[in-house]
Amino acid sequence: MKMVGRYQIRSRIGQGAMANVYRAYDPEIQRELAIKVLNQQFRRDPECVSRFLREARAAGSLSHPNIVTIYDVGEANSFPYIAMELLTGKPLDTVMQVSGAFAVGDVLNIGGQLADALTYAHGFGIVHRDIKPSNIMLSQDGRTPKILDFGIARVSEAGADSNATRLMHTQVGQVMGTPRYMSPEQALGRPLDGRSDLFSLGVVLYEMITGKPAFDGASI
Repeated sequence: MKMVGRYQIRSRIGQGAMANVYRAYDPEIQRELAIKVLNQQFRRDPECVSRFLREARAAGSLSHPNIVTIYDVGEANSFPYIAMELLTGKPLDTVMQVSGAFAVGDVLNIGGQLADALTYAHGFGIVHRDIKPSNIMLSQDGRTPKILDFGIARVSEAGADSNATRLMHTQVGQVMGTPRYMSPEQALGRPLDGRSDLFSLGVVLYEMITGKPAFDGASI
């Protein structure tokens, strides 16, 4: 694959179960960026395509220094894609695997920024629903986090403004997320609001400060 729409693909920089991420170049504005492209086995499944594009619709409505910026979303030659900010640094889970527990001051700094970003998103009625270390990218100096992957985000039952209410919803009662970091109400498939994200953030911060997961189970 050499092109997705107008974007020139340069190299693959990430691989996931649902999508691959590529370093790309936009010749129209002469900018490097990241392109997330849905994997082949999911492209013919309308629900998978819908869920994939939901990430862009949710994150694309937000503008915050600790949330990855979405530039464009679409489908070109049957390739659903999301064009986004190209980040440098490492995922938080990778950093913890190498470095172990963080200093208390660093946890307070990173945690405060993440809490501010979630408060901002919750103000638009958007609940992330999958806050975990692999969805948090740390800058090269390790001081600035960015939240990634709003792929299962939904509008809070508490409601929001007209822009937020146009976002696609994940069906109530459908359990999605990562069990180790889920709030109890999310694990039970109950309606969620921003407090569920804050529970998940607390689990992440516990792991950062102790070097160990708060919960050992990998399933519900």
